Amino acid sequence: MCGRYRRRSDKQRIAEAFDAGIGLDDLYLEPDDDIAPGSIQPVVVAHPDGERQVEPMRWGFKTPERLLFNARSEGVATASFWKEAFVQRRCIVPADSFYEWAKVKSGKKPKYEFTVRGREPFGMAGVWSLWKNAKTGEREPTFAILTSEANGVMRPIHDRQPTILEPRDYREWLAASERPPVHLLRLLPDEAMQAKPIQRTAEATLFDD
Repeated sequence: MCGRYRRRSDKQRIAEAFDAGIGLDDLYLEPDDDIAPGSIQPVVVAHPDGERQVEPMRWGFKTPERLLFNARSEGVATASFWKEAFVQRRCIVPADSFYEWAKVKSGKKPKYEFTVRGREPFGMAGVWSLWKNAKTGEREPTFAILTSEANGVMRPIHDRQPTILEPRDYREWLAASERPPVHLLRLLPDEAMQAKPIQRTAEATLFDD
């Protein structure tokens, strides 16, 4: 899954990394080391003319039951809640790292940070839509991050991880198409990702420094 991630890159660095313009001239992006669902974050989208833009969106679709901030890659093309967004409104979510907590039998769960070698920021696959804000009653752009099964680096910690796109696939992922690019939802190779413990406990240490 993806419940927390980190973004140190500013809007200019994001625009350069994803070959995008900046949707709002006054958009200010403070670095954030602990991004949580419900917050407003920059995502990269493509307009009908093909131009990419960095635009602010809220992370997570608020329903009466819960906040839906992740969508499973394996079912996003057919699930009734996600299908339309996957076909028509895909996005890229910039991140410099993401976090996960290991399950232990007792005590505090150790926290790990995951990065992609040589890529700051990297792009997580996402979908977006206009969603009604329960507080204001207005519709606002809202996104979710796609997740996949864990690779070998992630598996000791959790069975899910964000679906991370290859830079060569950004254009196809954002482009309008009759057939959505399910084939781009590939598992990131083990050698491309690294993990670092940032909170240790006596009960578990799964990676060396």
